[in-house]
Amino acid sequence: MKRLPFTKSDLWIALGFLVCYVAIFDAKLDLGGDNAGYYILGQSLHSGQGYTDIHLPGAPAAKHFPPGYPAVLAVFMTFSDSFEFLKWMNGLLFLGALLLLQRLFVRMTQNSLLSWTALGLTLLNAHLLRSSTILMSEIPFLFFSVATLSCLVKWKDSETAFWKSPWFWAMLVLSSASYHIRTAGLALIAGIGLYLLFEKKWTAAVGYGVGFIGLALPWFLRGKALGGNPYLQQLIQVNPYRPEEGVLTASGWLDRIQTNGWRYLTQELPNGLFPKLDVVYSQDEPTGFFLYGSLLLLLVVFGTFKMPKLRMMWAGYLAASAAIFLLWPEVWFGVRFMQPLIPFLLLAATVGAWEALKWAQSRFNLPSWVASPYILMAAGLIQLSAVTKLRAESQDPVGSQYANYFNIGRYAGQNLPPDAIIATYKPALFYLYAQRPCVRFPSIEDNEAFISKLKEQGVTHVVVDQLGYSAIGRYVVPAIQKYPERFPLILQLPNPDTYLLQLK
Repeated sequence: MKRLPFTKSDLWIALGFLVCYVAIFDAKLDLGGDNAGYYILGQSLHSGQGYTDIHLPGAPAAKHFPPGYPAVLAVFMTFSDSFEFLKWMNGLLFLGALLLLQRLFVRMTQNSLLSWTALGLTLLNAHLLRSSTILMSEIPFLFFSVATLSCLVKWKDSETAFWKSPWFWAMLVLSSASYHIRTAGLALIAGIGLYLLFEKKWTAAVGYGVGFIGLALPWFLRGKALGGNPYLQQLIQVNPYRPEEGVLTASGWLDRIQTNGWRYLTQELPNGLFPKLDVVYSQDEPTGFFLYGSLLLLLVVFGTFKMPKLRMMWAGYLAASAAIFLLWPEVWFGVRFMQPLIPFLLLAATVGAWEALKWAQSRFNLPSWVASPYILMAAGLIQLSAVTKLRAESQDPVGSQYANYFNIGRYAGQNLPPDAIIATYKPALFYLYAQRPCVRFPSIEDNEAFISKLKEQGVTHVVVDQLGYSAIGRYVVPAIQKYPERFPLILQLPNPDTYLLQLK
């Protein structure tokens, strides 16, 4: 009898995913500008216009986002380009990642209950669930990176020379795809390279390195021809959003590493693994979060050390990722950068907690149930409250400040000439509604120089919003207040006041 391509475990995972996903699904477009940018690039590829920023004047070649996720969106757009459909496709990639993780977790822990515990915590993680309903690269990267590691394990188990193994070449292609989805995917590449070196697979490590360079070279050369990789340029700046502050000095790098390390310990790590431990980045870390973060870090390190199988594969990936996180600009904070690691961090913490319980049970002669993996499953109850909150947020309407912003966009699309160029804080997001070329405000504090730059960009109209970003008050409003005659009012929407102005 032919074996089915799925198991009962797969069906249970799919059922659990479907229940959670339907409960928290948010049909609204995410209010971040990046997801609009990905969507626009997907449109550009799907419509045959190449990899271009069609929302910018002149549709220049795109170089900010790597092309992997837009290419995935372009494939999905063959069937439908609706936001809701594409969100569901992202959700299916999360389901695919869960199915692969279940097999990988069992292989790493040699313990079915522990692997199911970690998988349940992953499924109920509000950050991952939220990302699975928006058009961002975290979940696609998670899927491709887990598929990469799964191929690595298959190749290792086959004990076949790398040049003869289809699993090795699949790993190479998938890891390259992961890098082209997120530039920070270099951590995955470095992790695999370290693992091959740890395992003393010298020729495989060289073959993998040469193969990856060959696959990554076209995108690198294209970026170089277009003026260099913007991520690398922003990496050395004190603040990418305030270029006037210059680039980092040697002491600046040390300060960045220290600041990032402390923030990840006291905020990102506890909040990332258990979203109920909420943080507010405008304030100091909440009371007790240093203890939570320290405990979780100890469990992750201890669990990694005690992992029965593939510990060096995970350790290399973790070490390379941590190095990137520490060097990242401080203003790029939040859990989103570590999301692809969350399943493995939860697994390592679960193994560490179980090993600690076993030690305590043996050391103090406690009842045997103390060291049962079922005790750890209770941690899933902590995740449920964050999922409940996520469900409530998915049903909330768009805030009035964004409703006004989008209505200004609709008005612009219906009333402004096709050659109008609009300056706004979120050009990609505004373009989805206005369908007119948009640019972002220049970061120039001098009023006259600010206006000159707008004219140089060909700007004909300006949007003053109430989205809460400081750049409006720092760069835009002072220029309008100093030269009001140059910014006649076209449209004003109240509560809160949102303006469309002409630039003379």
